[in-house]
Amino acid sequence: MADEGVQRKIPVENNINWVADDPRTTPSKFEFEETFPEDLWTDIEIPGHADWEVRIPGAKQRICTTFKNGGFPMYQIAFEHMGLRLPFTDLEMAIFNHLEVCPSQLHPNSLAFIRAFEIVAAYLQMAPTVPLFFHIFGIQRSRPRGNVTDKCGWVSLKQHKKYFEIFEESLRGFKDKWYVVRPITSAGWKTILVRGPKVDDEGRVQHRDDGEPIEVDCERFPFCWTKRHYAREAKSFTFKKGALSKEELADLKALDDFVEEFSPSLWEDRGGNPICDEEGYQLSSKRFINTKALLRCSTRVEAEDLLREMKSTQQTLRKLQAEKKKRQLGASSSTPNASGQSSPSPSIEVVGEKRVSEEVTGGSRPPKSARIDGGVVSGPHKLIPGRAAAEFVIPPAMGHDCVVDGRTSMRISDADQSILASMGPDSIRNVVAESSVAVFKLLEVATFLNGRECKYLRERDEARANAKDFGERLSVVEKELSSETKALEESRAKVAQLEEDLRDAKGEEGRLKERLSELEEKLSSMTLTPTPDEEEKKVDPAGTYASFSRAGLISKIFEVGDLQLEVASSSFRNALAQLQILNPDVQLVTEGLDEMKEVRDGQIASPPLDDEEA
Repeated sequence: MADEGVQRKIPVENNINWVADDPRTTPSKFEFEETFPEDLWTDIEIPGHADWEVRIPGAKQRICTTFKNGGFPMYQIAFEHMGLRLPFTDLEMAIFNHLEVCPSQLHPNSLAFIRAFEIVAAYLQMAPTVPLFFHIFGIQRSRPRGNVTDKCGWVSLKQHKKYFEIFEESLRGFKDKWYVVRPITSAGWKTILVRGPKVDDEGRVQHRDDGEPIEVDCERFPFCWTKRHYAREAKSFTFKKGALSKEELADLKALDDFVEEFSPSLWEDRGGNPICDEEGYQLSSKRFINTKALLRCSTRVEAEDLLREMKSTQQTLRKLQAEKKKRQLGASSSTPNASGQSSPSPSIEVVGEKRVSEEVTGGSRPPKSARIDGGVVSGPHKLIPGRAAAEFVIPPAMGHDCVVDGRTSMRISDADQSILASMGPDSIRNVVAESSVAVFKLLEVATFLNGRECKYLRERDEARANAKDFGERLSVVEKELSSETKALEESRAKVAQLEEDLRDAKGEEGRLKERLSELEEKLSSMTLTPTPDEEEKKVDPAGTYASFSRAGLISKIFEVGDLQLEVASSSFRNALAQLQILNPDVQLVTEGLDEMKEVRDGQIASPPLDDEEA
C-alpha cells in the first residue's frame, strides 16, 4: 500500500526547525550493517504475528523526520522495557489521536503511564476511556531554555492526583536508540488506517462530480511529529470530574479505593537499615502503583499477582495507627534514639520496603460488580486490534427483565467516535450494508437453528410424554411381574412336589412290577394238571383230550361236526355218481336232489328243524 494513497490526519510539516535540539539533532545509534546490531530490539509485535518490521533510519534522518510507506519512528525503550507491542490498542491510538501527536512525540515515561493504566484497568475491570484517562493525567510540555516560544520538545503526562509511580525519575540513554516501524501486511495496515473523506489543506471535504465525498485511507493517529498539538492549551486536552459519566466516576472511585488500600512504604537507607523518627518508630510514606515493576511483568498473571501484592493487608495500617494513638495517649517521656538517627537527610536514598512475594489466597480484591445488579462486566474495551479475543463476555440480557428502555442513553466509546467522525458517507454506508448483511445472516442462522431446535424440543417433549406413559406402563408391568413371579415361585414349588411324587410313583411302579413277576413265577410253579375221571377214560382212553381246555374241546367238537358234514356230502355225491354210471341208459333227474333233504311221504323234503336248532 503506497504512502501517497494515505491521507494524513495531521499535515506533513517539512520544516522541523520548531523541534527542540535534542530530538532534532540526535541521530539513531543503529547503522546499516551486514548483521543486526547486538543491542537492536526487534520484538515489537504481539507473539504469533508477523505484520510489522523494523527499519534502520538513514544517517541524516531524525526522530522528527517524516517517513514513507506507513512508517513512523519509535524509541526502542518502549518495546524493550515498557512492554509496548504492535498493533497499538484502541486506547493508545485514541490517546495519540486526542493529543494530536506521534507516539514518539510522547516522552517514554508517558508511554509507561499509558501501559500501566491499561493493565490496572483490566485488573480492576474498568473501561479505559479517554475522558477517564485525561482526568487522571494532565499535559506537561518540555521547552528548552531560551527558546520557550519557538522550540517544542517531548510531551509528558502528569498526574493531578498521584496513583502511579513514574517509570524513571531521570530517564537517560533512550534518545539515540530509535528506529522506524512499519506494517508489511494488509492485516498490519488495517490496524492503523480507516476510510474517511478526503480534505484539502484548509480542512474542507472534497467531493466527486456527483456530489459524493471522495473517500480515502486515513491514518488513525499522526505518523510524524506535529506542531498542531502546541497550538492548543494544555488544559484543553483534559476532562474535569463533572464531564465524566457515571460509569467513569465509578471506575475512578474503584481506582482510588484500590490505591488507598496499599500498605505504606517503610523507609530504609542504602544498607537496608530502617530509618526511624526521634521516638524510634520507622518512618513510612504513601505507596502507589509501581509502574516499572508492573511493566516488567511478561504475562497477565504476573501482573495480577504483583497488583495483589501491592494491595494493603490493612494489618500494617492498623499497627501504625495503634502505635500513633499510643504515643498520643501519653506514653511517658521517650528514650532518645540510641542510634542517633533522625529525619532522613537529602544524602540518604529512600527506597521502598523490601517485600517477599507470596500468593494471596483470601485478601485479594473481589472482581468489580457490574453496573446491572447480578451481571458481569463485559464489553470490547479489552480487545486488541488485529488480535482475536481469548474470551468475550456477552452483555447479560436473559437474566434481566429490562436491560435498556426508552430512558436509557446509548453512548459510543471515544475511540470509536473518533473513527466514525473521520469516516465519509460511503464508508458509513458500506459499514451499514455489511452490518445489515451480517444481521440478516444472523437472523437466517437463528431461524434455521431455531427450527431445528424446535424440532428437537418437540421430539424431547414427545419423548418425555412417551417416557411418562412408559413409566406408568412400566409400573403396571412391574406389579404384574411381581405377581407372576410370586405365582411362578409357587408353581415351581408345586412342580417340584409333583416331580417328587412322580419319582415316588415310578419307584412304586417298579416295585409292583417286580412283585407281579414274582407272583406269576409262583403261580406257574403252583399250577396242577387235572386228573381225568372214569367216564373220560372210557371216552378217551388214550387221554388225548385230557389236557384240552373247555374251549379247546368245544373247538374240537365243532371241527368234528364240520368234518362229519363234509363226509356226508361227499358220500352223497359219490353215491349219485355211481348210480349214473350204473344206469347209463336212464336219464336221472337230479333237480331238487340235496344231501340235506329226506324222503317223507313219497316226496323229497327238507326235514323240519329241531327245537334246539330252531
